[in-house]
Amino acid sequence: MRPANHLLAPRPSVLLLAASALGALLACGGAGGPPSSGATAGAAGPDVPPPPSSSPIAASGAPGAASLDLERLDAAAECDALVPTAAPEPVTVRLTAPAGGTCVAGSADGTGAVALGVRDAAGALTWQARSRDGSPLGTFAAEALVAAPDGWQGLAGAAGTVEHVSIAPDGRVRRASPISPDPALRTGFRSRLAQDPQGGSVVLFRSVTVAGNHWNALDAFRFDASGAPRWPEAVPVSSDPDAAEPYFMAAGVSITGAALMLFQDSAYLRAHWVEPSGAAVADAGEPEASAAVVGEGLSHDVDVAPLLDGGLAVRSDGSWLRRYAPLAARSEPLPAWLAERARWGYRLTRGNAGYAALEPAGVAAPDCVQRIELVAPSGRLCGRITIREGAQGCTTGALDQGWDGTVVQQSGKDACTFRWWPALLARG
Repeated sequence: MRPANHLLAPRPSVLLLAASALGALLACGGAGGPPSSGATAGAAGPDVPPPPSSSPIAASGAPGAASLDLERLDAAAECDALVPTAAPEPVTVRLTAPAGGTCVAGSADGTGAVALGVRDAAGALTWQARSRDGSPLGTFAAEALVAAPDGWQGLAGAAGTVEHVSIAPDGRVRRASPISPDPALRTGFRSRLAQDPQGGSVVLFRSVTVAGNHWNALDAFRFDASGAPRWPEAVPVSSDPDAAEPYFMAAGVSITGAALMLFQDSAYLRAHWVEPSGAAVADAGEPEASAAVVGEGLSHDVDVAPLLDGGLAVRSDGSWLRRYAPLAARSEPLPAWLAERARWGYRLTRGNAGYAALEPAGVAAPDCVQRIELVAPSGRLCGRITIREGAQGCTTGALDQGWDGTVVQQSGKDACTFRWWPALLARG
């Protein structure tokens, strides 16, 4: 299945996944940083002058309310399918967080439904499903979430267990598949969930034996777009006689279908590839030093996200740092457009016509403005979407593009106010 859009969102902190930004979860957010200068590789030459950025090609929103401007910044042909020419009116919803709790992020599925997350004082994360027009639907619990063509997939758990759950657009749990083994036999559970850009998800799960020498084990699980297990059983990734390791790990799926499992092993970072069938790919060489990929130390929050060339980018502690070419055992430098936006999130967008680079949460925005930059596969900056909140003194909230191209923004003035522009970045 070729998706209208791939979601790989900065995801909120989750209890099972050792805190990050949604992200998606869901994905499938991140800490703030300065806005990009906008300089990118592959900019238009003198024979293709971009239209003036001061002339928006479309706008939406009433005066004083949240509004959105669309700008085409480059006339190159590769930008034609990437920049929309019109924007719908936004849908606005305000939630009420429980005492001591907070609102976290929003995620849109492939039908136009939106899930809005609220974390309570005890740390539990609950999502409220909303229809495309904002009408309330059902609620569900998930400590990690990624969008799917028809609903969402996530991880949930109770009483020391972990399940993979498939959620319908109305918030109903359609399917639950056990991930964790018997807690009497294994403990020390840690999980990472990542979206499959063709629909579905992959889970990297860590556990430690209770008896004997307390070996750790890493196992991978794969689920299709409906939430059904794609592999008949867990695929072994690694086993090691150290009850503490790996200190960090991550998983991702390439647009080729191969899944990448990254995990710390002593001073190294190992890259283990698994084919869509579940067969392991033969190692392509020695692993490299962990510090060269994710930075010094043994405490990192690591994400892996697909690129349009089949590679995957690696984010550590909120910054994109390196990439892996398809089936590679060692990393290499990022593409220039992503290195210049190291603190931003991104999605594959407009039917894989390019990337939607998303200005991150946590950035001081005195004018209450947040931006999406539309980048061609070559790195050319094709367009910009500017979201104006109609207020002053904001700190940017979570910003996400859903599976169907819906853009969901958390208010920078009120964390429990969300707005979305249905199918704004759908396939052209």
